[in-house]
Amino acid sequence: MYSSFLRPNRLFPKTTSIPTIAIFLLVHVSVYSESKSKELGLNEIINIAEKNSPLLMSMNSDLESLYYKKKQEGMTQNPSVTIDYGQRKAANESGAEYSLQFEQPVYYPGRKELKQLLVDNDAKIKEVQYLEANNSIRLNSVKFAYRYFIADKKRNHVKERIRRLSKMETYIKARPFITPQAKTDLFIIERRLLGLKKHFNDLELDASKNYESMNFFLRIESAPILSLPFFNDGIKFDNAELQKRSMDQNPMILAAKGEMEKAKTELRIANLEKYPDYSVVSQIGEDRSGVSNRFFDLGLKFRVPVWDQYQNKVSSAETNLEAKANKLTYQENLIVMTFNQAFLDYEQSKVNIKLFNLLKLDEIERDLNFADVEFTKARIQLISYLELENQLHETHHAILDAQLTHIEAFLNLLYITNEKEILGVLKNASQTFEYNFK
Repeated sequence: MYSSFLRPNRLFPKTTSIPTIAIFLLVHVSVYSESKSKELGLNEIINIAEKNSPLLMSMNSDLESLYYKKKQEGMTQNPSVTIDYGQRKAANESGAEYSLQFEQPVYYPGRKELKQLLVDNDAKIKEVQYLEANNSIRLNSVKFAYRYFIADKKRNHVKERIRRLSKMETYIKARPFITPQAKTDLFIIERRLLGLKKHFNDLELDASKNYESMNFFLRIESAPILSLPFFNDGIKFDNAELQKRSMDQNPMILAAKGEMEKAKTELRIANLEKYPDYSVVSQIGEDRSGVSNRFFDLGLKFRVPVWDQYQNKVSSAETNLEAKANKLTYQENLIVMTFNQAFLDYEQSKVNIKLFNLLKLDEIERDLNFADVEFTKARIQLISYLELENQLHETHHAILDAQLTHIEAFLNLLYITNEKEILGVLKNASQTFEYNFK
């Protein structure tokens, strides 16, 4: 079996050695395995998007920065030391005078804890923003992967249409006698091919742009082979339960609640402004002008809120708190509306994937093959063939559009409810990989 393969007068010249062949096979196997490793499913897409996101790394650094800022706010203030030296003259006698002054600032009770709490509020808002960004990256990477996946399928379908019509064009040109009817048919096919080539170019552009959008999240070097499921049926969600989760977990609402808590802390800090911080002051020194005497002082130093009791700052903080409360109400109303619209979109998308079910892809292929055979046997006219072919093409695009609309409506619901387990929820859907590589 293998003797003819290694025979020098067949595939390889006489100078080819067995080690050379072995190297060739090893390189071929490595290239093949490398190409196979580029196949990406939903799990790989999500993991790569999370791993390669500079935004998430930046937000992690922001959280770490806030951790150190909180520690800094809890530190005791540094003391200040003043050293004096000079000459003093008293009763015609002069002498040196020196003193050492020590001052230790002390926060008014509760102010330091409130400053730390303010940093905690910022950290909680940043954590919500991180969760929102993380989920957005996961969901968008899946969304744009599906857009590229389906745009590529549409492109391949139109490429196949061009191949079919080119065969029809060749078939007509091959006739020994070109009748006026045949010539007219040829003109019709040529114009249809021209339009299809333009359509193919548009789809190729669309696929390329969607690839760039997908690669914004994945940051890979070459176009991958995507292995993504299509859906025979959607998931039946409980509307009330899902809406409750959207109100409890939506990142926009959580961020608005965090802003409101921060505004409350700022109001508490503003109310403490009229109670000043103070300093413990002590001084020790000696005066040697005349009779030498030494002294030691101990006391408190603080501002007296006579002219400014920071009432304007308190009023500003109260107004800010009211604004944040109104913003929270607005966000809750917005999420209710957005959720209801998204749920309606999702339910309608389930109807459409049943209406344009995947079995129709097999019917399209069967009907096209039937039309090809019947046309070559001159049993149907060209106009009928082209009309059928165009209707089947529109149906093919409608099936793929229904799938894309369904997955995007599904992902939108997950985003609104801040659902992290994308793959876990998808397991409840009726999936198929049957049409993955057709």
